[in-house]
Amino acid sequence: MIVLDNSVLSAFMRLKLLSNLKELIFSAIISKEVFDEYSKQWQKKIPNWIKIEHPSDDIILESSPVSLSIADLSLIRLALEHRIPIATDDKPLRQYAKNLGISIVGSLGLLKSLYQRKIIKTREEYLLFLESLQKDIFISDELMKWALEE
Repeated sequence: MIVLDNSVLSAFMRLKLLSNLKELIFSAIISKEVFDEYSKQWQKKIPNWIKIEHPSDDIILESSPVSLSIADLSLIRLALEHRIPIATDDKPLRQYAKNLGISIVGSLGLLKSLYQRKIIKTREEYLLFLESLQKDIFISDELMKWALEE
């Protein structure tokens, strides 16, 4: 199980790979706040393998960066509550989560895993998805080199 941020949800929706992501991660959770963000751009419906959860009020976050939104903080709380990773491309969210000991993966890592597990069948198809993903996120030369390693 994993917590999904809108950045990853939206990227995989645009790439038409959201259903393929289920083969990799099986189940995911999002917060109501992330669902609201996602719904503004896409639709008011999410796949049934993604559940909407409200984080426990028992999880108190001290000294969170002001750059993080309420949606970001809800994801942090869900990840801490369930002790699971967060999938996000949002740099401030990634940094804060790492500081709290939460594992992080981004769209690029998930895309590479889809290719490595042969869910994305060919290298040519993978390269097209990589190129298209760059419309959603910045991929540095170093990260692109990593993505292209076999």
